[in-house]
Amino acid sequence: MPELMHTDTEVSAALNKAADDILEAVDAGDEGLPDALNLLVNATAAYLSGKADDLTQVAALNYDADLSSILSWIRAGVR
Repeated sequence: MPELMHTDTEVSAALNKAADDILEAVDAGDEGLPDALNLLVNATAAYLSGKADDLTQVAALNYDADLSSILSWIRAGVR
């Protein structure tokens, strides 16, 4: 089977569609799961592109908040 190659744009679009589909399927609220999936999508794209090595760097690249704030949004919605 040949190896599949995808552009960064294709990978990002697929990740975002999957996240949106999951959120719609479970009728997620505004905090918690949406924040966690958004962080996952951003981390995957940043790791694959070599722009980040950890979540702290992902937060700095993609958010106007630090990692501890982002994690607090996730925690607030999953408790």
